Amino acid sequence: MAPSVSVGAATPPQRKGPPDAEEAELLRRRNAELEREVAALRAELGAARRRAETAEEAEERLCVQLGEAEVEAVEIARAYQGRVEELAKELAAARGAAAARSSY
Repeated sequence: MAPSVSVGAATPPQRKGPPDAEEAELLRRRNAELEREVAALRAELGAARRRAETAEEAEERLCVQLGEAEVEAVEIARAYQGRVEELAKELAAARGAAAARSSY
């Protein structure tokens, strides 16, 4: 749930009839103050959205880099495993040749 902002303001007592000049001026000032607050909140929201978009783009780039690193790690592991198997075969052949020579 999104955070909400509430602005507490004392409401003038309800009177019947049109507001007098002093009350009207008070309402105009309060309205202007609220409009400034709304403008500030909108600017803050825009900045937060831009930061969120930047973070999301960075996350996507990092995911791509991680995927590339994983692919590279798998390729290195396969090459290493292949080399180990190749050396194991050479060792087995050398042991077989040594055993054959020692039996003569």
